[in-house]
Amino acid sequence: MRIDVPWGTGTTSVELDAERVTGVLGANVATADDPEEILRVAISRPESDMRSFLARAASPLVVVVNDATRPTPSADVLRVLRADLEEWLEPPGRELAFVIATGTHRAALPEEIDRIFGKEFVDAHAGRIFSHDSKDKTRLVHLGPTKRGVQVWVNRLLADARSVLLINSVEPHYFAGYTGGRKSLFPGLAGYETVWANHSLSMEAGSELLALSGNPVHEDLQDELALGVRGKSVYSIQLVLDKDHRVGFAAAGGLDDTFGRAVAVADKQFVLEIDRRVDLVVAVAPHPMDCNLYQTNKAIQSGALAVSDGGILIVVSECPFGLGENQTLFDMLAAADSPAEALERAKRQEYILGVQQAARIATILERAEIWTVSTLRDEDVRAMFMTPYRDLQIAVDRALQQKGPEAQVLFLTEASITVPRVREDRQQDT
Repeated sequence: MRIDVPWGTGTTSVELDAERVTGVLGANVATADDPEEILRVAISRPESDMRSFLARAASPLVVVVNDATRPTPSADVLRVLRADLEEWLEPPGRELAFVIATGTHRAALPEEIDRIFGKEFVDAHAGRIFSHDSKDKTRLVHLGPTKRGVQVWVNRLLADARSVLLINSVEPHYFAGYTGGRKSLFPGLAGYETVWANHSLSMEAGSELLALSGNPVHEDLQDELALGVRGKSVYSIQLVLDKDHRVGFAAAGGLDDTFGRAVAVADKQFVLEIDRRVDLVVAVAPHPMDCNLYQTNKAIQSGALAVSDGGILIVVSECPFGLGENQTLFDMLAAADSPAEALERAKRQEYILGVQQAARIATILERAEIWTVSTLRDEDVRAMFMTPYRDLQIAVDRALQQKGPEAQVLFLTEASITVPRVREDRQQDT
């Protein structure tokens, strides 16, 4: 049996006996018949008509899009919106800016900007396109504290805007519950200190996959959002993507409503019901969420939900940008003599951005092995108590040999955005 899985912008394959495969699971979604029509219908409904929003939108208007680590098809959306945005811009004195919500990531590279917006769009609006920089205090404005005492710093373009248009996509997130919605602005356009303080809440109970109610990270983000958009007119386009990362569902209008509707759809598409945990799980981080180890952690966290104690989790991620700019995950694991020591250090030390990732991976390593198929340096992988491979076939063959003739493999081909969940046993004990 041949199984093809994502690798970079292409695929890699593995051959194994069919009886050794317990499942090949991706998102519960097909290819959308007409993504553009789905979007056009959403933005033209009477209760959420985008042209009505633009007709009353005061200047400056800021359009916020995701960075290149997200699969959001912003260029496809902007192709539909472009004529209306340019018509809004025609009267003298109006200001329009397009801001890439990088959060604490680096600025978008030129080729990434072309991919995010589309080359033709960039050529027409290059002077209006900006990448957020969370550490540049000269481009940040302080808005005050949230209920939890998080000091909110935000990009000046958002602070000065009177109207805001958001384009985002919604998938499960390993400690904020779900991506999308409020994350366009916080952490997307927040200062580094604000992101640091909010993400420190991920060490508290309730900050889990699929959880919104009672999730301290999400609830604080909502408070940050309330400060960030106070007095502004906001129009939100929240997407759930099809299997080709195109528009599969679109909700347009108010931010809370669109986010809620997208979450409901995402829950049906990205939660994968499984009968049991298995000895061997192959968890794939598909492009562009395979860019570095920091982003690959999402696939690790998801795959761990399906692997049994004592099992092997094989993480497939090209990682062309290595460990990522934030190397706290690597540093904390590499500085320890064991996963248990890394976990203990994480609990003791003052929070730094990324420590939650190291702590969660250390917790997984306490009960299962993690093997990687990537381009990361072997010595770096071993320093994190993981086993490095370059070839998926070799990794799977050796894992099956190690786990024995009864072992089976579960393939999660989109582990960065899907969440395996063991079905509840409905049989009554007798």
